[in-house]
Amino acid sequence: MFRRFHSSAFSADNRLPLLFATFALSLAAGCGNAGESGATKKTANSASITACVSTDTTPVTLAVRAYIASASPTPQRYLSAAGTDSALPEDGFKVLQEKGPTYFYGGDSVSHRKIREKLASVGPYASLLVIYRGKSEAEGGKVVTVKLAGQYIGGEHEGKRAPVKSYAVSCDSTRWKIATSNVEPGS
Repeated sequence: MFRRFHSSAFSADNRLPLLFATFALSLAAGCGNAGESGATKKTANSASITACVSTDTTPVTLAVRAYIASASPTPQRYLSAAGTDSALPEDGFKVLQEKGPTYFYGGDSVSHRKIREKLASVGPYASLLVIYRGKSEAEGGKVVTVKLAGQYIGGEHEGKRAPVKSYAVSCDSTRWKIATSNVEPGS
C-alpha cells in the first residue's frame, strides 16, 4: 500500500514564503532585459523600425487596396495579368480575392476570349484588370513607390482605362502607410 508522506517543511505555514520566493524569481526572469544598456535598447528599437523595409510586401497590398477603392466605376470583379511582368505580386492578388471574384487574364487571344465568355455568362458586372507597373524604393527602403494601372474588360465599360497611379508608401516607426498618391499625366 501507499504511505502518505508528510513533512513539516511543506506545511501550510511554510508555503507562503516559498510561494513568494517563486513569484519573485518568475518576475525577475520575465524582466530579464531590465538591466540592458542604452545601446542595446537602441539596437532593439532600430530593429523594430527597420522591420518594414524592402522585403516587406505591405506597400503593394496597401497600394492595390487604395487603387481599387478609388476606381470608377466601382469594380465588382477583378482580373490580374497572368504570366507577364504586369502580373500583381501574390499579396496584391490576395487583396483582389478579398474584394470579390478574381480571375487570371492570360497573355494570349484564346485566353482572353475564354475569360470574356466567362465574365459575360455570369452577368454584366464591372470587371477591372489591375496592371502592376512595378515598384521602386527610396530613403533606404523606408519609402516604396508602387505604380498601378487598370482597364475594364467586358460589359458596358469594355476598354475603359483606369488611370495610372503611383502610391508612395512610407514606413514610420510603427507601420506602413500611404503618404501620397499621384495620377500619372496623360492617363
